[in-house]
Amino acid sequence: MKKLVLLIVVLAGVWLGVNYVRTGQFTFLPASLSAEEQHVHDLEQELANVEGQISQAARTAGMTGMDTTNDVSALMVKKEKLQKELEEARKKLR
Repeated sequence: MKKLVLLIVVLAGVWLGVNYVRTGQFTFLPASLSAEEQHVHDLEQELANVEGQISQAARTAGMTGMDTTNDVSALMVKKEKLQKELEEARKKLR
């Protein structure tokens, strides 16, 4: 009986993990998103990724003293582009 309960708990955890990776939310039954909503979600994730890369470049520069100006400036351009595209996509949703 204990093994069955443990198996159910593990399966529920795996299911939640898979849904979290796919949707970014802990849910048993993920809501289906329209194409526009999915596009906004993807842009938000990409923007968060770029911001993480900027942070990583800053940490690298601080720890090693390397010049990361070119990397960061390219990431900043990409970030601004993503922000504009995200604003436009959000306007379309409303």
